[in-house]
Formats: sequence, C-alpha cells, structure tokens
Amino acid sequence: MPEERPFFVIGRWSGPDLTVWKIHEAPEDPEELNAACEEIRWDARDADGGVEIVYAASGEEAEATARREAAETAEQIRQDLKRQREQHSSTSRRPRRKVRHHYT
Repeated sequence: MPEERPFFVIGRWSGPDLTVWKIHEAPEDPEELNAACEEIRWDARDADGGVEIVYAASGEEAEATARREAAETAEQIRQDLKRQREQHSSTSRRPRRKVRHHYT
C-alpha cells in the first residue's frame, strides 16, 4: 500500500458539493507546507474558493477524500441545525410563567 502524503485540494465548497479546480502534491516539511498553503489560500480566495490539505496515497484518493469529508461535514451541520431547531421549538412551547409587577 503506497504511503500517504499531503495534497492540496483547491476548489469551491458549497455544502456537500465540491468543485475541484486543481489537486497537487504538497510539501511534506511542515514549514514549507504552511507557507505554500497560505499562498495558495490567498489565490483561491480571490476566486471565491478554498484549499484543503488532504493526506492520501494519490491525487485521485485525495479528491475522493475531500468529497467524502465535504458530504460528512454538510450532513453533520444539517443534523446540528435540526437539533437546534427542535430544542428551540420545544422550549418555546412551554407555558409562560406569569410575572406580577409591583409598582411602588
């Protein structure tokens, strides 16, 4: 099994959808990786996109991993929002306590 290495996945994320513009191998040295990622991130932002670092054995595997992670993240956000709405609606249905006002 080939060893995993870092790849830059560059594109546009929209919920579970990912439009990949480019994938290329990233430097393995942490300092070089951070510097290169920051530079690519600025370029991607100019085009309303982003960059993710994905560890994989190949560019194709990096793209598949990025797509799977985008779908998983979108599903988790959807579930969290649903849970928040349910909690909000259940608390808003409680009978309100009457508060007496005392004026002096």
